[in-house]
Amino acid sequence: MLRREHTTVSRVRSEVFIVALVAVAIAGGCDWFDAPSQINLPPETTITVCPSSLVSPGDNVTIKWTGSDRDGQVVEYEWTLDDTLEGTTHATTMMVTGVEEGTHTFTVASIDNDGDVDASPAECTFTAGEYVERVVLCELLTTKICPNCWKADLVLEQMLEEFGEENLSVVSYHYDPPPDPLATPATLARCDWYYTFPDFSHLGDAFPTTLFDGLTYKTGAADITATEIAYRTQIEARQVVGSPVSIELQGEIGGGRGSVTATVRVHYQLSESSYTLRMMIIENDVWDGAHFASFVVREFLLEEELLNVDAVGESLVVSREFALGDWNAEYLDIVALVQDDATAEVLQSGRLMTE
Repeated sequence: MLRREHTTVSRVRSEVFIVALVAVAIAGGCDWFDAPSQINLPPETTITVCPSSLVSPGDNVTIKWTGSDRDGQVVEYEWTLDDTLEGTTHATTMMVTGVEEGTHTFTVASIDNDGDVDASPAECTFTAGEYVERVVLCELLTTKICPNCWKADLVLEQMLEEFGEENLSVVSYHYDPPPDPLATPATLARCDWYYTFPDFSHLGDAFPTTLFDGLTYKTGAADITATEIAYRTQIEARQVVGSPVSIELQGEIGGGRGSVTATVRVHYQLSESSYTLRMMIIENDVWDGAHFASFVVREFLLEEELLNVDAVGESLVVSREFALGDWNAEYLDIVALVQDDATAEVLQSGRLMTE
């Protein structure tokens, strides 16, 4: 009887012990019986509203996003703007006010209830840029023995007075042959360069020819009044077309020498092409043996490609020094231009008055 009771009690105790072991194992109290722990899945983030790729400087832009977590919940978000501003927020929208000119990148990453952060933040990139006012460039292709070239020169002087130096730049390239004492190998090459374009190839013996921003032209100048009307129409048509770049010129002349610094700044994304900054010295009131000529290109100071300068906010700064030779310092100016060498279009020009 006692043996039976002992057996019964032992069996009960064994069953209780087994149940206790299972309970301990389930509760994680026994290392050798631990069940594999579940790995926390990171949250994910998606931007739902991003500004258009191009906005105007000073605009306010709104960015929106959503977050999700497959095994928990998103509790907040961390964000950065241009790697200079950062923070956390519980909101899913943000307004960036007074956007500065240039390209901006906004990133946002979800944070879940376990503190895990989205390792691949959502990204939104936008650019603030706008076209700026254009300084129209008039390029006169001329030569000494041309009977009407002096009239074109005169009309361009009138246009410069009418529109102002801040809105118009004028240069003249003297061509030789036929013989012209103001022609140089550089001005000859410049004319010939234009003649390589299909739209201008037939102009090799047409003097005077005036090009407007390298796109349109007017030949002849027999009638001064008609020439004035034609030039004015062309200039006004180009004035209303904004420019993607600006040119700032600074310089001085003294002691038989001169110096100039040109700064080209991109205000609107440039398309893929080949752009060149050209800068030249011009002299006014130069006697060619028959007439006083204006805007005479004396020397090209530089022709420099805008390499890796095409995004909004990027800039190119170049400086040059030069000797005056026998030029009259009181009548010298410097003209700079940015040109698309694939199309001949002049994007922008500028004139530095050195007197």
